[in-house]
Amino acid sequence: MAKSKTKKATRKGTASKVTHDIREVISHAEELLQATAGDLGEKAREVRAQLTHKLEAAREKFKNIDDVKEAAEEGMKEADRVIRKHPYESVGVALVAGLVLGALLSRR
Repeated sequence: MAKSKTKKATRKGTASKVTHDIREVISHAEELLQATAGDLGEKAREVRAQLTHKLEAAREKFKNIDDVKEAAEEGMKEADRVIRKHPYESVGVALVAGLVLGALLSRR
């Protein structure tokens, strides 16, 4: 039981660090955009506009990261419940999925 709590605490710490790192990268990129706002060529302006658009999209995506994290945790709990309730069926589904993926990948 103690191992399970330790793993959960480690996962939560890692997830919050990743979230913090992503937000920090977005912040640094925004600072870089502001610093390079001076005289630029046409191509640099286009790239800068694209980067600004992508940063806005990333900021919106990670704005509600806690909601996404909660939904993912709930999905993992539900998958765990189903697997524990139907262990043999779960193994069968995983086997079939592996065979299908293996067949598709070997065709390349």
